[in-house]
Amino acid sequence: MRKLTPQGPIMQVQNLYVKDFSAVPYCPTSKQTPRPPAKRIPLIPSLEILAHPPTKAQPGGEPFANNTTEVIMRWTTITTAAALLGSVDAVSFPRSKAGKGYLSMHVGTVERNKNKQHDKRQDGDAIAVRLENKDFFYATDIEIGTPPQKVTVLLDTGSNELWVNPDCQEAQSALQYNQCLDFGQYDPRKSKTPPIGPFGGETLNYGDASDSSTHTSATIRYYTDLMTFGDSKLRNQTFGVLVESNGISQGILGLAPDLRAGFDGDEPYSLLLTSMAEQGLINSRVFALDLRHSDDTEGALIYGGIDRSKYIGKLETRPIIRGEGGEYRLAVELNSLGVTISGDTQHIRVSSSDSNVMLDSGTTLTRMHMSVARPILEALDAQNDGEGFYMTDCENRDLDGTVDFGFGDKIIKVAFSDFILELGPGTCYIGLVPTSDQQILGDSVLRAGYFVFDWDNEEVHLAQAADCGDEDIVAVGSGSDAVPSETGKCKSSDITATGRAATATGTGGSFPTSAYTTTYTITSCPDFERDCATGVVTTQTFSGRPTVTVTAGAGSGGGDDDNAAWQPTPLSWVFAVIGGFALGVNLL
Repeated sequence: MRKLTPQGPIMQVQNLYVKDFSAVPYCPTSKQTPRPPAKRIPLIPSLEILAHPPTKAQPGGEPFANNTTEVIMRWTTITTAAALLGSVDAVSFPRSKAGKGYLSMHVGTVERNKNKQHDKRQDGDAIAVRLENKDFFYATDIEIGTPPQKVTVLLDTGSNELWVNPDCQEAQSALQYNQCLDFGQYDPRKSKTPPIGPFGGETLNYGDASDSSTHTSATIRYYTDLMTFGDSKLRNQTFGVLVESNGISQGILGLAPDLRAGFDGDEPYSLLLTSMAEQGLINSRVFALDLRHSDDTEGALIYGGIDRSKYIGKLETRPIIRGEGGEYRLAVELNSLGVTISGDTQHIRVSSSDSNVMLDSGTTLTRMHMSVARPILEALDAQNDGEGFYMTDCENRDLDGTVDFGFGDKIIKVAFSDFILELGPGTCYIGLVPTSDQQILGDSVLRAGYFVFDWDNEEVHLAQAADCGDEDIVAVGSGSDAVPSETGKCKSSDITATGRAATATGTGGSFPTSAYTTTYTITSCPDFERDCATGVVTTQTFSGRPTVTVTAGAGSGGGDDDNAAWQPTPLSWVFAVIGGFALGVNLL
């Protein structure tokens, strides 16, 4: 889930300031750590949270008097699975475990049940919804308050806010009410800590800014309360509690830095990772993310540590870079891209203009510039479905092949069975779509890697993910070498994937050259789509394979790359030399 720089006029209000939540009095405790004195934080251009300073808190945790807040909206990409959830069964993960200097939280995939709405929807939107959400999202449980109230939240390295659902009374429909119950909720009135709040607030807007049909929103108010991780307690943590929402039933755990304050700037309030380090639960602001494959239930989010039993070889260290717009993100430089089929590997070097990629666990699909996406789509014999997504023969999922992403000296290999998404019998799509905006490596790539994010040193450490037995967690230290240079215990044979054994061969000509029509049944809809009906059998017409071939120099000319016609090639071809020159990239 990506947070974009807000657009439009900036609100100018005299004698107002960003509320410094460190000024909020602590909950009564004998183990509290003093905070620095409250300070005045200047307004940040284009992102202003303007609040009148509060008077004293009312008894019983009631709202502060005279505390009004004005906020401008933030946009986030549609690809957060939370924005488009269907109903699910009640979920629960094993409790967090606290070690010496680290906290380990179980990460699992949450499947969606089917919505039961009774309107119509456009065919293309049905495909888009199923691709953007697939059948699951990555989540973990957090516990807030006294006694602990358990809430399931989506893991998102593309945003920084932590927010949860309250008592579900604000749900706008029976469907959203049931979803809220399924994922758990936090009711400040039931906490005996006691909590502090509400103070301040914000409206979070999710969706693709260019597509109004995807827009959803959540309005939150801030609270401070106790959070529990196994036997460890994080005191006085600030987070959002939902006031009302449009199309969102799932809370979100943001793991990214503040978009403008960055890693070392003045955060509007102490984010979760910062609070953990400040209160001594972890040695430095580091977390490791192991998403795993969609059918694996043993992923983990480790604050302050790494698990040597979950990756292969040495961790490659890469610097965190700013996003394409200069904002703070968990982004790195992608150096090479390629495909391996039956041991035959062909890679291309990614040009500097296409190398900036954000690592976003809240995004299902991977989004790349067309100049980078095209060779992968060609190698996988993909066909544009007319809606901006790319189909391929489902037999390609079973091939012994990988899509390879190079970061420095480390290559993360994503199995075809994970990179090609099966939406139904005979209907498969590539987990990659073109974009002209910020490039994103979503779940279709991240599940193949082991990623360690170091906020203090602004570095990402990465390796090929694997599983070679019981956890072997090592706490990170502090300073410039906080993340230890530990070699993973796994071997290549420990890599697992969702696909079956490689028994099929590439067909090359699996798509017809003339227009054709396919029939499918709509099986799920997002909450925000009012014009949606499940169980409807519908048809969609595709234009067929283009006959225009890519020639030298064509890739660097004018025109709309996203809509340009091009000739898919058989899997046996895979990155011919002429393709490298046509795309304006340098062959390795």
